[in-house]
Amino acid sequence: MTMKQRSGNLFWTASNARHALRYRGALRDPRRSQEKLLFDYLMRNADSAYGREHRFAEIRSVEEFQDRLPVVSYEELEPWIDRIRAGEKKVLTTEPVLLLEKTSGSSGATKYIPYTASLLREFRRAVGAWMFDLFTRRPRLLGGAQYWSISPLSGEVERTAGGTPIGLDSDLDYFAPFDRWALKRTLAVPGEVAQIADIQESRRQTMKHLVRCRDLRFISVWNPSFLTLLMSELPGGRVPRDLWPRLELISCWTSGASARCLPELQERFPGVEIQGKGLLATEGVVSFPRIASPAPIPAITSHFLEFLSDDGLVHRVDELEVGGRYSVLITTGGGLVRYDLGDQVKVVAPGAIEFVGRRGQVSDLCGEKLNEVFVGGVIEQVAERIGLGGFAMLAPEWGSPPRYLLFAKSTRVGEAASSIEAALRESFHYDYCRRLGQLDPVEGIRVSGPETDYLRGCEALGQRVGDVKPTYLRRELDWRERMAKNA
Repeated sequence: MTMKQRSGNLFWTASNARHALRYRGALRDPRRSQEKLLFDYLMRNADSAYGREHRFAEIRSVEEFQDRLPVVSYEELEPWIDRIRAGEKKVLTTEPVLLLEKTSGSSGATKYIPYTASLLREFRRAVGAWMFDLFTRRPRLLGGAQYWSISPLSGEVERTAGGTPIGLDSDLDYFAPFDRWALKRTLAVPGEVAQIADIQESRRQTMKHLVRCRDLRFISVWNPSFLTLLMSELPGGRVPRDLWPRLELISCWTSGASARCLPELQERFPGVEIQGKGLLATEGVVSFPRIASPAPIPAITSHFLEFLSDDGLVHRVDELEVGGRYSVLITTGGGLVRYDLGDQVKVVAPGAIEFVGRRGQVSDLCGEKLNEVFVGGVIEQVAERIGLGGFAMLAPEWGSPPRYLLFAKSTRVGEAASSIEAALRESFHYDYCRRLGQLDPVEGIRVSGPETDYLRGCEALGQRVGDVKPTYLRRELDWRERMAKNA
């Protein structure tokens, strides 16, 4: 089995060399490389409905592109995507839309991201350059198996009204055919396990395959809490180091709220290197890790990237300043043009950017991405239905696992918490985290006089009392203690 895995790793690494060479070439002149990506995109999609409306064919410079094309949110693109969902062709791109991927929206429960062949190639360029760097700089990874967890478990087969598939059939569909063949030879857990409908059974079957794989070398997950939960399925009190003595590296989120999970992960996997992932969203990839870099590096061969500073100025990738914080705009082969991801990055060194969080009032403990606009709508609906009056606020609480707390005056706060929990589970990512056990249900806490304690809590956080605005969602922890006087 080891020879099969080693040959698969070698074939895949050799295939990824082209992506690494392309990236290395782009680094010689990032500005020119980015311009080429942009104008190739504009030329290919000039005859799309979006391209005709914004006159792609007439654009002759990046400055003209930025003047003519607006910065857009998902909500502003939603009417165009609705046309794709209805079956219309050549809406955002001239390429066929192969599928739509779901992710959580800000003002609604779910948003649908169009995937084309070009977008999949753009993902592959970043992942390929990352994997080539990783497996050539950590050559012991070549000798054994890999475990990847990418897409949501137990995804149901869906189609839009127009017949477009929703979601990839398999995690391996991100890769080209040869890469899929090579990667399959290396996997410790077959892809079919991810299709098991019952989350607990899927987790048990995953662990069953992993326990059998004594030569596991590499683990890739998103949130580190997913891996710690998976380890709870270890039989008979066994520890990871005894099962996988050659495990070299774990790839997972290490920045933002995910950093809270790292101590437990390091305790479970002593001596195993942990590499932070870059900023890779459903919509596109902004950065990917590199062994020699202090932080992930911009994916300059994937999408056209722009960075918006707090003063409203737009910067290109070669104009970023060390120490600066920027919001990210992407233009991708899937048809998102000057799309505001809502993510913020910090430049920690030349050519190295680190994700620092979601811009705006967003709470994201383990990938649930709750936005105040969405949460506010949920609370208002529940308040109207059951008569929940006065103060009501949702706030995260860290624990094993974490959860959200609903603070309200009403004696029906428990009923309200259950109703809010049900409504939040209409959000794709919140429901996913709940199904995986990464979040506990919303807990209701009755407070008799919360307004004063809320103001004092905000003041303790550095806000002037006169500037405190009512909110349905706070993203800071420890609100149970701040509200305890009136609990």
